[in-house]
Amino acid sequence: MKKNLSLLLRLLGPALLIIFLINADLGKLWLTLREAQLWPILLSLALMPPFVIIKSWRWVRLLREMGLTLKLSEACLVYTVGLFYGATTPGQAGDLLKAVYLGERGQPVAPAMLSVVLDRLFDLLIMAALATLGIFALGQLLPSRELQLALVILMGLGLVTLTIFLLARKPREWVLTSVLPRIAPRLTASLERWNDQLQHLSLSPQLIVAVTIASLISATFTFIRLWLLFLALGLDRVPLYVVVGASALVAVLQVLPISIAGVGVRDAVLIAILLPYGYTAEQALTLSGLFLLLNLQHILVGFLFSLRVPLVSGKVKESEVVRGDEG
Repeated sequence: MKKNLSLLLRLLGPALLIIFLINADLGKLWLTLREAQLWPILLSLALMPPFVIIKSWRWVRLLREMGLTLKLSEACLVYTVGLFYGATTPGQAGDLLKAVYLGERGQPVAPAMLSVVLDRLFDLLIMAALATLGIFALGQLLPSRELQLALVILMGLGLVTLTIFLLARKPREWVLTSVLPRIAPRLTASLERWNDQLQHLSLSPQLIVAVTIASLISATFTFIRLWLLFLALGLDRVPLYVVVGASALVAVLQVLPISIAGVGVRDAVLIAILLPYGYTAEQALTLSGLFLLLNLQHILVGFLFSLRVPLVSGKVKESEVVRGDEG
């Protein structure tokens, strides 16, 4: 029953896209794509390397805080592979395979896994904060400003709380040694080992500043790449803050289990954003297709890199997860 419900939720996004395409003028869609300027699209694609480098540097910084070492060049390879797995799995869960790569190369798995989770959380925190612009830009779709504000506050508080519990030593120790053992007593020994592995990590001001700056820079690259796609289609009447807010909102919604790779959900947001500025649904659908082009680039490049740094077994053995710092 749960599997069927999960599948139905996943199909919500594709169902929306089918509805949009049925009601769209396919001739206008093709004409909009033909009239798109090529240079902004090519420039957007060309900005992938600096986008990956700054994200990889942030990940290396998180790993170093937990006593793990990884060269930036190798981190870029593994991070790009993570983009491939993340884009092709529900909820981008495949991104966690970056930790599997480290585990198979002798690194302790629990800190590596936490580093990947934190890396994603910092992205989500930045995007959730900026998504407030998108929520307010979509005000006509929500019953009241109070509901918009409630959504923003709940989303932000949830992400901040989870990040603090993962980063701050005392809250993390409390969860791992007191809360979770009561819920799952049989995992007590494993939880204690994980807690020992994570002792290196703490909520230091240096870490927060470094990772926040890196997150803002990587987000800036993301928005520049997407803004170039707006320019490619001549959608220059949309204010920059709306572009940023809508793009951030799409990034947050893509994580939810209501679509496949953001299909349909992304289209719905872009249609709602562009129509008030006098643009057509066909232009919004074409823009969504260009957004998808960037995802396809990540998938293709990540797949090619995965051939260079393949998984040995493709899974983490339980003994590797719980053995402590022996790796």
